[in-house]
Amino acid sequence: MAGEIEIAVYPIAGRQWFFHIPEAFCVECEMTVHVVRKVIAEMGNPPDISLRIRPWLQYVPLSLLRGGWHPPVVTVNGKRFSQGAVPDGASLKAVLERYMKKESQA
Repeated sequence: MAGEIEIAVYPIAGRQWFFHIPEAFCVECEMTVHVVRKVIAEMGNPPDISLRIRPWLQYVPLSLLRGGWHPPVVTVNGKRFSQGAVPDGASLKAVLERYMKKESQA
């Protein structure tokens, strides 16, 4: 889809390469994924928003290129939205609505 908005979350917990890091290692990572999913659900699961969970260790170069040095990292369309802390759901929703508005005007 041409106007697709991609949200990527880079957590340090979970499956990383061939091993698994317990969620207790990074509670913020688990909470970040939960917040992002909740915001998308509150927006009605729009088909033009896609969520990608990218294990930070596997995607370190991509995360670093987007300015994400400290997991959990959240990017929206390749631009860093937050890192190192659980993002604010209201702020994320506002950013997504801005992207959706731009896309509808194009």
